Amino acid sequence: MVKREPRGHTLPLLVTLIILGVLLMTFDVRLQGGGVVGVLRTGIQTIIAPVQQAASYAVNPVADMIDSLSNLSNLREENIALRRELAEAEASLVGVQDQLARLEHLEQLYGMEAAGDEIGRTVANVIGRPDAFDAALIIDKGTSDGLVVGQPVVDTNGYVVGTVRSVTRGSATIVPITADRQALTVMVGDQIGSLLSQVATDEMRLEILTAREPVLAGDEVLTSAVSASFPAGLPVGVVIEDAAPSIDVLNTKVNLFVKPDTLRLVVVLAWPPDPITASSGETVLPAETSTTTTTTEGDGE
Repeated sequence: MVKREPRGHTLPLLVTLIILGVLLMTFDVRLQGGGVVGVLRTGIQTIIAPVQQAASYAVNPVADMIDSLSNLSNLREENIALRRELAEAEASLVGVQDQLARLEHLEQLYGMEAAGDEIGRTVANVIGRPDAFDAALIIDKGTSDGLVVGQPVVDTNGYVVGTVRSVTRGSATIVPITADRQALTVMVGDQIGSLLSQVATDEMRLEILTAREPVLAGDEVLTSAVSASFPAGLPVGVVIEDAAPSIDVLNTKVNLFVKPDTLRLVVVLAWPPDPITASSGETVLPAETSTTTTTTEGDGE
């Protein structure tokens, strides 16, 4: 026979435990000096804090990425603006450098004019530069400025460039000595030789047929007094390599002072002073010789 256990004690026990728990909670809250709301808030915060932390881990990187993209866009705009300002500044700098270079050329030219010689000079702008098909220079001065065929041309330092090959009213063609088939008579020390152009190079070959002594690297090469194309004493270049005569012939290379493709201004020399002689290529006797000859003729008469 099965016996049934009494159930009447379970409910009163549960109620008693609930009441006891509420009393203990109230007593604990009063001892801590906080209210029920504070306790609830603390409990809720304890439960929610991990959730908030997890959400921050997920949300903060997204927010940081959006901020980074916004900052990147701003940086790109600033970068474009700075590049534009840099380009404008570089353009202004190029303009200033251009003016300074031109001023330097003019100062050099003024120094040439202050030297006091009697050779007339015509300053001209280079408006056409040498290329792979044509080594000639084109300048913006011509017959209306007194230029004639055969006149020598130098740069603003007085270094030899070439000669006038053809002239129009408002322009002239200059053939550099590196492209001229005719040899240029020069001097190295007291030895007279010829400068000959070479194919596909700006260097020229120095040939001295009656060499008496060697030439050394760094020796200056000048135009000779017996040259029919240039006044005496104009700088041409320097010897590149030491060379000694073989029997009585000497050959070496010369590096020129002037690079025609870099010129912006040139100076055309009114030499010889007689334009007819310049055009014909004849050599003019010095003024003193002409004067002496005239005097002698006068005495003879």
